[in-house]
Amino acid sequence: MSAGDAPPASAAAETEPALDFDDDSATTSADEASDSESAGDTESDLDSSLGADVQPSTMSLRSSILRYREENGRTYHAYKDGAYLMPNDDLELDRLDLQHNLFLLTMRNRLHLAPLDRENPPQRVLDIGTGTGIWAIDFADNNPTSTVIGVDLSPVQPSYVPPNAYFQIEDIEEHPWTFSQKFDFIHSRMNTAGIRDFPALFRQAYENLNPGGWIEVTDSMPATCDDGTLKEDSALVQCCQLLAKGTAALGTPFGAAAKYKDQLREVGFVNVNEAIFKWPTNEWARHPRHKELGTWSHENAMMGLEALCLAIFTRVLLWPRENVDVLLAEVRNDLKNREIHAYWPIHVVYARKPL
Repeated sequence: MSAGDAPPASAAAETEPALDFDDDSATTSADEASDSESAGDTESDLDSSLGADVQPSTMSLRSSILRYREENGRTYHAYKDGAYLMPNDDLELDRLDLQHNLFLLTMRNRLHLAPLDRENPPQRVLDIGTGTGIWAIDFADNNPTSTVIGVDLSPVQPSYVPPNAYFQIEDIEEHPWTFSQKFDFIHSRMNTAGIRDFPALFRQAYENLNPGGWIEVTDSMPATCDDGTLKEDSALVQCCQLLAKGTAALGTPFGAAAKYKDQLREVGFVNVNEAIFKWPTNEWARHPRHKELGTWSHENAMMGLEALCLAIFTRVLLWPRENVDVLLAEVRNDLKNREIHAYWPIHVVYARKPL
């Protein structure tokens, strides 16, 4: 299947982001994508297999991929050890699937905001940091003429996949990329903790997209609020500040999403759009839709808090495990407190390579 035969996607005008809890839409740029492919209501049994782009590997490489690092009661990838500081155990994989459903709720059952052509879907799609592979599998199910390739450092994807979905173990920050053909759509979601050089990643994406192809990058920013109920001395704010310090020391700063728009423009992308959504920390919001988002967001945060913090606090900030546990207990209390009107800003940035 030739990626070069894919027709160009239609252009979307650049818009400035809007973020308003009283408006049920996130931004006008998100609404412009309403004709893009819907995710549907299906929650498929996820799967993975090795695709045509995968090269034969040695026994030692296979051993390093399959051997996990055990630390503080969690397991982590061993291939390129330390490149990504979130665990890859069953608890984290369950959270990733829950988070996928949270994104579907947030984006009204859409898998992306980029205005892809529904009549002529992208022929080749790349999902960076695919995790359990659930996004790639859903996209492949909805677009049977597309070839979808998911890459990750951990072989945690399921065993059965749509025939047009493929997975491979790859360090996406190794340059240059060695895929056999260029792509028409590149997708990255919640990879702040794993990418050390987003401008370099965007340059590689630009070089590996066909003219007219789209990139979409989604990430979370640190918790904040609009009414002063999240105090600077709260455990949640302190935790976010410490995460920012630790991730900055690693070159993966928590909060990198604020720069994605400008970085994509600097690389050469056009039609750069940004939608900003809010994930309430619990059910404090008045609007029923935001309450539902808060329910899912709260569960996502409670499941992921230890996963997000443990390696950074113990490996980078050199905290004793017991001190981490004390802080996280206080953070959980903040996340449960409905008097604190905090939320996680979710930035979705999409852009197009010129024709």
